[in-house]
Amino acid sequence: LENHENVLPISKKAHVAVIGPMGHGYVNYGDYVIHEAMTRGVTPFEGLRDASEGTVTFTQGGDRWSNSDEKFPEAIAAAEAADVAVVVVGTWSRDQDELWAGLNATTGEHIDVSDLKLVGMMPRLVKAIIKTGTPTVVVYSSGKPITEPWISEEAAALVQMFYQGEEGGHALADILYGDVNPSGKLSVAFPYDIGTAPAYYDHLNSARSWPNPGRIYPNGTLVFGSNYVFNSPLPMYEFGYGLSYSEFVYSGLEVSTKTPSADETITVSVNVENKGKHDGKEVVQVYIKDLVASVDVPNIKLKGFKKVNIKAGETQKVEIELDVGEWGLWNPKMEYVVEPGEFRILVGSSSADFRANTTVTVA
Repeated sequence: LENHENVLPISKKAHVAVIGPMGHGYVNYGDYVIHEAMTRGVTPFEGLRDASEGTVTFTQGGDRWSNSDEKFPEAIAAAEAADVAVVVVGTWSRDQDELWAGLNATTGEHIDVSDLKLVGMMPRLVKAIIKTGTPTVVVYSSGKPITEPWISEEAAALVQMFYQGEEGGHALADILYGDVNPSGKLSVAFPYDIGTAPAYYDHLNSARSWPNPGRIYPNGTLVFGSNYVFNSPLPMYEFGYGLSYSEFVYSGLEVSTKTPSADETITVSVNVENKGKHDGKEVVQVYIKDLVASVDVPNIKLKGFKKVNIKAGETQKVEIELDVGEWGLWNPKMEYVVEPGEFRILVGSSSADFRANTTVTVA
């Protein structure tokens, strides 16, 4: 999600301090897993240790469900002694043992929380490690978005692991050490705060223009716009977002026809160049925007994507087929129809990062 000053990938010879209650001794699977499952599998610490050519240490910093700072001094000392700190925090569900023991969880069936922030001592632990001045990579091991914008700004790097499963520690090490170039894309948006949720990309069109943030006057009078008065409705990380160690440049967008019929399949093609030093995979995403419709329709809709592996310095032509019949809507008579008119095709790296677009007219 973040890689300030290209802190990642980490040198395998580096002294790495793995810190945090999700870093070792607990494997995050999610709900409905067998007894003792959360003690089985490769933890982030084990994965980094196995792949390292240097030194990798682990300190917990605190328990998952704890508010106590008593273990912070050991974690701070470990970070100060290291070249890089990897702090693993997040949310968790329970296996059957923890369920029947009545231990707390922050995610899962019948588990509700009032916000999407880190719980307990976790945010304070992250802040304490960042304050050491050691480059700090924060890893979210979670089953849902986490809203801590300050971590995005202050941490050297931020990685979203979700629930890692049995081999998650090895997978994380592959990414952090650069053996694998990250290519994952978010299947859910991350809002800045619970107050700006929901933050889905395919929201309905509004009659109010954007941006129009509204205003608060000195006497307290509020004039509402199409945004939140003190914040933007745009997400912190949008649907389809995800960084790479490579830079991908798009060019030469073409479509097989500019006047398709409603029962036709068209081909969208675009050239993607890997301008980075690493071989990498890019997820080319194609969205459709209905420019004029008889009913309120989503702002944009994802209609196709393709993941392609492109060697450093090379360019690949990517072709994606789109079924025009999937561009329809339910009209006031509850009939599914593809209405004649203009549709914009947007191609890019996420639902907010469009690199090229063109317009076609459905006959």
